Amino acid sequence: MISIFRLLSLHFDRSFSGKGWKQLSWLFGIILLVFVLIFVMSLAYNLANPSAEQLASDEVSAPLGRLFQLICLFIDPGNINNVPPSFRWFALVVVIIGMLLFTGLLISVVSNMLERRVERFREGDIDYQLRDHVVIIGFDEMVPTLIQQICSDPHYEQCYILVQSTCPAVDIRNKVHTLLDTKNESRIVVLHARRDSKEELYKLHTTQAREVFLIGERDEHDHDSLNIDSLKKIVSIHEKKEGCPMIPFTVMFEYQTTFAAFQLTDLSVEWRKYIEFHPFNFYEEWAKKLLVSRCYNKGDKPIIYPSLDRVPITEDSSKTVRFVIIGMSRMGIALGVEAAHLLHFPNFCRDNKYKSVITFIDDQADTEMNYFRGRYQHFFEIAPAIYKEVNQEGGLDIQILSPTKFEGTDANFLDIRFEFIKGRAESEVIQQQLNQWASPESNEILTIAVCLNYPPQSVAIGLYLPDNVFENNIPVFIRQETSSALLSMLSSRKDEEECQYHKYSHIYPFGMMDNCYDLDRSGMEKGMVIHYIYEFFNTYGVLPESCPGMERLKKSWNELSVAKRWSNLYSACSIDYKLRSIGWDGKSDILLTSEQIELLARVEHNRWNVEKLLLGFRKPTADEMEIIASSKVKKDEFKNERFVHPDICSYEELPKSSKDYDRCIVKGISLVVNYRKSVQ
Repeated sequence: MISIFRLLSLHFDRSFSGKGWKQLSWLFGIILLVFVLIFVMSLAYNLANPSAEQLASDEVSAPLGRLFQLICLFIDPGNINNVPPSFRWFALVVVIIGMLLFTGLLISVVSNMLERRVERFREGDIDYQLRDHVVIIGFDEMVPTLIQQICSDPHYEQCYILVQSTCPAVDIRNKVHTLLDTKNESRIVVLHARRDSKEELYKLHTTQAREVFLIGERDEHDHDSLNIDSLKKIVSIHEKKEGCPMIPFTVMFEYQTTFAAFQLTDLSVEWRKYIEFHPFNFYEEWAKKLLVSRCYNKGDKPIIYPSLDRVPITEDSSKTVRFVIIGMSRMGIALGVEAAHLLHFPNFCRDNKYKSVITFIDDQADTEMNYFRGRYQHFFEIAPAIYKEVNQEGGLDIQILSPTKFEGTDANFLDIRFEFIKGRAESEVIQQQLNQWASPESNEILTIAVCLNYPPQSVAIGLYLPDNVFENNIPVFIRQETSSALLSMLSSRKDEEECQYHKYSHIYPFGMMDNCYDLDRSGMEKGMVIHYIYEFFNTYGVLPESCPGMERLKKSWNELSVAKRWSNLYSACSIDYKLRSIGWDGKSDILLTSEQIELLARVEHNRWNVEKLLLGFRKPTADEMEIIASSKVKKDEFKNERFVHPDICSYEELPKSSKDYDRCIVKGISLVVNYRKSVQ
């Protein structure tokens, strides 16, 4: 008996504490039960019922009958005056019970329902049937500024923004509140849920969404696995939806190894039917923001970053670029790799001693170097590296690390060199080395990035670099996490007496968590145009005179393998560096001479070599080259399945047909640069 009572109590508590309709169901069930008992008990009293003639004649004075009289008493105490005297005590009990149930419990339940509804809204527990909305799964420091960008972008005008997270909904609204006005704030819908639950993912209605951003939560050790698992569950939801359109999915990967894998590996064919997959990584995104777009937009005054090649490095130039990265953190590695994709200049074509140098300085550089060389092993099969270590005498021991696989003419044709220095940046010998590189007599264009994991330490290192660095206006990028306010204030101060910029005017904060992702799709558009140029040239053998609209470009782009997409994107990122190397001012029409086309085609191939090696392709051995040359089928197999590319070689060894592709993309630079203008 006790166990049955506990079971009933548990069922009641669960139901009554649930949604409002359950509470109303319980209330009306209790009312009905009580009313049935009252009706049964009323049978002990003799109450007049209307006769058949009275019912047929619609007589007003006809008695109400037992049922209607009990209902009137139950809902209206005033009807007690119309009952027979013998029935009044029972009627009084009915009235009291009716008052308790209707005016007491009903009002309490309705009031509780409204309060609960408000509470559920505040806690993000209400599921809304949204359409054509933007979904953001997860919440971290970058999400508020992402929402701000969405609200200000005409492409997303008037659409709702649904944020699903395990963070308290109140905290999410408070953080978003500081960035949005009242009108845009009303577009935000918060859902408190987990992204690893398929049941809760259904509540996002992603099959009817305009776009989905899969960000994840902060401080998760298995962040990337959870995002992939969530993506898998969402795809299974879309598979069940008949006629489900392809939805753009932007997915954040915290670890660069995961991100790199998705630069080379396609999603399954089934997945690609339902989602338009755009992976991104916080560190890679910041590397592009710092070195490619060179702009950080937040607040009234955006930060404009200087380029690594601050003067045109032409074919006749004796200048080279040296990019020094202090700290082999994830951010430091991302900057180094991005720089390797970009720093390709015409003077290397004249003399291969003019290489761009990327220098890592870290007190664990030996260990980190081994990780780096292992991760990009195919690059170091061809290219040598330099390792330096601070010795006990206060000097630098230098070791040249030869290519690990190839030698002679098969090696050392790349125009990028990596250096690794083991030591602390504040040590005297490394300070002297930095002082030497920053000297005005040096032919190197120096830029320094401080990428230590502890931001206060990065600031300390960045502010106490050798005097030559500040006197010669060497740009110093210092990583921050939460705010750029301190360094922005220092860099904008002026010396009132001399009316010159302050010592720290060339210090630039970067790496802030809050605004790393940029909705600007211009980089992807350029990549799409480059692919169209390649495709057109491959089909017709000539350069297209114009480019089609975005829908045509996107259709062709979505059919492309992910490795080729990234190849086109990296090619697009390098265009500004190419144009600066021939002295283009950024305003006049791009008119290239035949000599410039041939020169930039060489530069493009040098860039392409590095890109392929860093993405995971490798140069074939002599035996593999014989197999590749035997048939086109074998060549395609090695390129597309084994990631072995026969064109990874010096420009002189490149077949004429491959050289024509390089020339084609150089000739099409004006189409790429002017695409948006031509479409408008």
